[in-house]
Amino acid sequence: MFVVFAIAAVCLTAPVNGPIIAEYSPIGQYGGHWGIDYSAVPGNSVRAPVSGVVTFAASVAGMKSVTIQPVPGFKVSMSYLLEVRVAKGDRVEKGEVVALSGIEDGVAGVHLSTRLDGRYTDPVLQMGCKSVDVTRALRLVTPPQPYPRSRANRNTRRDFRSNTHRSSSRGRDSVSPGRARRGLVHSGRRSMAKTRSTDHLY
Repeated sequence: MFVVFAIAAVCLTAPVNGPIIAEYSPIGQYGGHWGIDYSAVPGNSVRAPVSGVVTFAASVAGMKSVTIQPVPGFKVSMSYLLEVRVAKGDRVEKGEVVALSGIEDGVAGVHLSTRLDGRYTDPVLQMGCKSVDVTRALRLVTPPQPYPRSRANRNTRRDFRSNTHRSSSRGRDSVSPGRARRGLVHSGRRSMAKTRSTDHLY
């Protein structure tokens, strides 16, 4: 129960001043968007949304990211970065500049994601909280499915079909049908697919 209260007490602030241009909208195990995106002019200061220890500050799949752990088991990551200004092991305070915003797949902004015990959660649940809310914490304790690490066995029924019935191989950057959601899902989200086999590095 102590962990539940600790996580409930974690309050995030926006990493940049821009508005949210893409909401958290995961679809199944492979589609949708597993964080929120803020609009930001490339080169703008990116501030730590929370105080904690930097557990990752480097590039993964060609995308610069910073991850901060405020309490054990809970991590906050920022991606689409032009430059990283902290190092793994650093202690940072909320509001401290940790990076500069960049561009990913032609979209300028900053991607913010949160994970509880390796499972992605909606960052909005932690935004601007004023006090410990046990009910919100319990919702975090039972989060959605973990972000997939590979496309293996995506549809087990296909494994029993003969090769003659297999469709032609899809490009790695193909977009799933469910990715568009009221115009909020933009092409920049394709970059999140790059982390499916490397998110454990965060």
